[in-house]
Amino acid sequence: MTGIFISSFITFIAYNVIVTLTNTKNVRKNIEKHRKKIVKRLSKPSASCTPNIRRFQPIESPSTFSIKKLQEIAEKDQDADIESALDYCPGGYMPVTIGQTIGPDNRYQIVRKLGWGHFSTVWLCEDISEGQTYYAIKIVKSANSFKTVALDEIKLLRCVKDQEPTAAGYDKIVLYHDYFIASSLYGEHLCLTFELMGPSLLHLIVQSNYQGLEKEGVKNIIKQILLALTYLHENCKIIHTDIKPENILISVKEPYIRNMVAHVNRFNELGVQMPKSYVNAAGWNEPEFFEQSCDEASTSNVIYSQRVDPRRTSCPNKVFVNDFSKPIKVKQDQRPVSPLFVDPGIQVKIADLGNSCWEDHHFAEVIQTLQYRALEVIIESDYSFAADIWSVACLAFELSTGDFLFNPQASEHLSCAEDHLGLIWELLNGIPPYIAHSGRRSSEYFTSAGTLKRISPENMKIWKVEDVLVDKYQWKRVDAILLADFIESLIEPDQDLRATASSALNKKWLNSIDSH
Repeated sequence: MTGIFISSFITFIAYNVIVTLTNTKNVRKNIEKHRKKIVKRLSKPSASCTPNIRRFQPIESPSTFSIKKLQEIAEKDQDADIESALDYCPGGYMPVTIGQTIGPDNRYQIVRKLGWGHFSTVWLCEDISEGQTYYAIKIVKSANSFKTVALDEIKLLRCVKDQEPTAAGYDKIVLYHDYFIASSLYGEHLCLTFELMGPSLLHLIVQSNYQGLEKEGVKNIIKQILLALTYLHENCKIIHTDIKPENILISVKEPYIRNMVAHVNRFNELGVQMPKSYVNAAGWNEPEFFEQSCDEASTSNVIYSQRVDPRRTSCPNKVFVNDFSKPIKVKQDQRPVSPLFVDPGIQVKIADLGNSCWEDHHFAEVIQTLQYRALEVIIESDYSFAADIWSVACLAFELSTGDFLFNPQASEHLSCAEDHLGLIWELLNGIPPYIAHSGRRSSEYFTSAGTLKRISPENMKIWKVEDVLVDKYQWKRVDAILLADFIESLIEPDQDLRATASSALNKKWLNSIDSH
């Protein structure tokens, strides 16, 4: 692995990563051209993509970093996406400084910022009452609307924590510890403490340069996600609603955490200015910001746009931003020659219940990040646990190939939802009419016969998962059959026939040995 990767892996400490990626939006002039571009996205890769598993290299100790090295790290961080200084205002973010102590008896000392989102900032903190015990603390904006959302999340987190700690999958969900209230000149802020985690799966996808991960590593990761969902669905009756790479975090051990802290300490030791993503947004304490008030009425507009990966937001949709993240900039101009090797012992956990809901009490009609959105959610039929399972299928494909299973695009002639339904139709060779007509918005998209209104059959290419894996990604047929069977059982259009989290664990693909 190159020195660039080593540096990014050290500097990138996130409770959950949302990455800013480079992407261009195709504008189609008509439906025919639009469908041709859908076929083009499934074209074969270069023949130069030959198997060659690559492995991670040892991480350099921050204690050896020179002033020049630290300055280079800070310089690379200059383009980092940070929260707006304008949101440090009454009702907004809590001003936090490195070294500050917060919490009951001032037990938590701020080490550095881990990430931010529309609702909160997240900080790496040391529990000085215990000594060298570290947590991620999510500090929520002080406006009442944000407090209400946070209190709903706390109820869900408490259920997950207390429901059945000995059950399978319990240890595959990021552990919530407690919450407290902190005061600032901008109001009172709910602060939620979580176990400290490493980067997200999106970080691994980025490091693979969108080539995907080694097959056995993917299976191991998917098994753990299904175990976590089994616990959420069966024991807690909770729908996560936002399964995606950003919300699956990698467990890290003590040496990794020590390395994180040593990195920050080295900046202090040598008197080098911290990278801007480590600290508060510049300007929060300037006088002109003190008298401003955060506009709660603008919440919905900001949620859809702030810190959202362009690769994931090619058209308007309800994308829910994860606060536990630090962006990294990536070039997508070339693919590596091999899948990324992942440690067979890698441990991951599901994070971010900020958008989750109870089975019998939904908070929103439209859920899920666009590319992982289930059919029933698109047409606004009733949704349940099966929506999470659909997202797992999308995730399994993305981890295996580096590409989205579905990446709908809005155009002059098609809405984002219409294109999404077209992509689903192509992959599944149709949607049963009784499913097509089951949603509150079905009449917008489907004819009385159950066909798509805006996309004619001659403009669609039926290309099932198995054939996509073989034709585009050059998989061996025997391996493609197994993964395709797994994915198709998880994107079954009929929710009642779709695999559950527990039944998916028994699928042959998860328990097979890949051919070589």
